[in-house]
Amino acid sequence: MTTSPYKGVKLNASIHKTLAELLQQSAKDPRLEMVSIVSVELNRDRSVAKVFWSTVGADGEREACGKALRRARGFLQSRLGDILRLRETPELRFYPDETLDRSLGVDEVLRELATRGEFEDEAARRRRLVLADLVPPADLLAALRRAERLWLVPHWNPDPDAMGACLALAGALHALGKEARVFSYPDPPAGFAALPGHPRRTTPAAEAAGLLLSAPPDTLLMLDCHRRERAEPLADVLAHVANAWTIDHHLTSGRRQALPGWIEPVAESTCTLVYRVIEELARGDAAGDGGFTPDAGMLTNIYAGIVNDTGGFRFPSTLPLTFELAHTLARAGVDTAAVTEATLHRRSRAATALLQKVLASYTYHARGRVLTLRADLAMLAETGAAAADTEGMLMLASAVEGVAFVVFLKQIETDRWRASLRAPGGGDVQVAAARFGGGGHRAAAGCTLVGEPDALERELVDALLEQL
Repeated sequence: MTTSPYKGVKLNASIHKTLAELLQQSAKDPRLEMVSIVSVELNRDRSVAKVFWSTVGADGEREACGKALRRARGFLQSRLGDILRLRETPELRFYPDETLDRSLGVDEVLRELATRGEFEDEAARRRRLVLADLVPPADLLAALRRAERLWLVPHWNPDPDAMGACLALAGALHALGKEARVFSYPDPPAGFAALPGHPRRTTPAAEAAGLLLSAPPDTLLMLDCHRRERAEPLADVLAHVANAWTIDHHLTSGRRQALPGWIEPVAESTCTLVYRVIEELARGDAAGDGGFTPDAGMLTNIYAGIVNDTGGFRFPSTLPLTFELAHTLARAGVDTAAVTEATLHRRSRAATALLQKVLASYTYHARGRVLTLRADLAMLAETGAAAADTEGMLMLASAVEGVAFVVFLKQIETDRWRASLRAPGGGDVQVAAARFGGGGHRAAAGCTLVGEPDALERELVDALLEQL
C-alpha cells in the first residue's frame, strides 16, 4: 500500500493525538499518566507505528513506564483502531525518546538528530542497516519454541527463497526436537534438488488433507507469503489450522489481514529474516533450554534464497547487510559457487525449450518502455516443462535496454493467470499489483487475474503507463 507523504503526516498526527488522550483519560495504570508521546512514525505500508515516548524521572521510573506501555499495547492498539476507524490498525512499537530529558542546546539536538539519521533519506537509512538491526518479534520466537508439530508452507510455485526458507527453518526446528513438515508442490524446478533436505524433508501438497486428520499440526508457518491463499492448492486445508504465523519480506496490501509474525519489507529475501530467527533459536531460551549450532544444510538453504532473490546480488534491494550475511555464510563453509550454479543458472532441456517460446512472445509497448511476455499451458505441454521452469525468465526480460516495466503473464488454469511485474527502470510496480489485489515491492510485485490474456495485458500495461 502506498501512502502519500501528506496522508502519512496526517495519520502520524492523528495517532499521536489519540494515544496522548488515551494515556491521560483511559489508561488504568497511573504510571502511564506520566508518559508523554513525543512523536509517531509510520513505516511505508502503515503496518507498524513507531511511538517515541518520554517521561520525567529516574531510570527506574522510566523502566517502569516502559513496562506499563508494553503491557497496555493491546488495549491502546484496539482503541486506536476503533477511534480512528482504521481498516488495518498498525502494530504499535514503543521506543523511549531521551532528547527531551537532556536539556541540550539547539545545535547539539540537531547533531543528535543527524546521528540518528533523521535528516537522511530512506535509501541512506537502509544502507546504514546491519544484520543485527533485523530483530525477530518476541511473540513469534515464543510461538516457535512452544510448538511441537509444525507445518511450514511456501507460496504456490515457490522460488528458492521460499523453499530455502522453509527447509532452513525446518532444520532448526528439528534441531530443537520438534516435528517440522515442509510442503512442496508438483513439478519443482531442477535447482531444488540441490537444496539440502529436498526432497527428504518435503511432503507433497496432495497429502495435506489426510495429514490434517491423522496428524494435525499445532502451528502453521507461511514462508515468503503472509496469507494462506497464496498456497493455492493448500489454501482450503490450511484454513483449518487456527494457530498460523508468517515470515515474509513482501509489503502487505489488500483488505485481508495479514497473518501475525514478522513482515519486514526492508529485507531483500525471506531467507535473511529466517537466518535471524535461526540465530535466536540457536541461542536457546531464557531458561537455558534448547540451543544448537546451525549446520551446513541450514546455511546453504539460506544462501540459495538470498542469491536468487537478489538476482546474483544485482537488484536494487541488495543492501550492505545482504553482503554481510553472504560473507558470514561463505566463511561458515557454504559452497557459494555451487549453490548459485545449481539454483540460479542451471536449466533443463525442457526449460530451455520453454524459454525459446517465451522469448518469441516478447511484445513492446509505449516505444519500448514496457515489455510483456507470456507462458501459457500450451507452451508447457509442448515442451514438457513445468510452471516452475519460468523462474529466472523475468531476469532476462528486465535486462533489455530501455525497458522501464516488465509484465510476465503465466497461465495457471483456463482463464486464470499469474502476473509477475518488475520495474528495472526504477518505477513502482507494487502500486499496479495492489490495484488488482496483489502485492510485493516497488521493484517486484505480482497478482492473480481472471480473464482473456490480451485484455489482462492491456489493463496491466495501462496501469503501469500511468507512471510514465
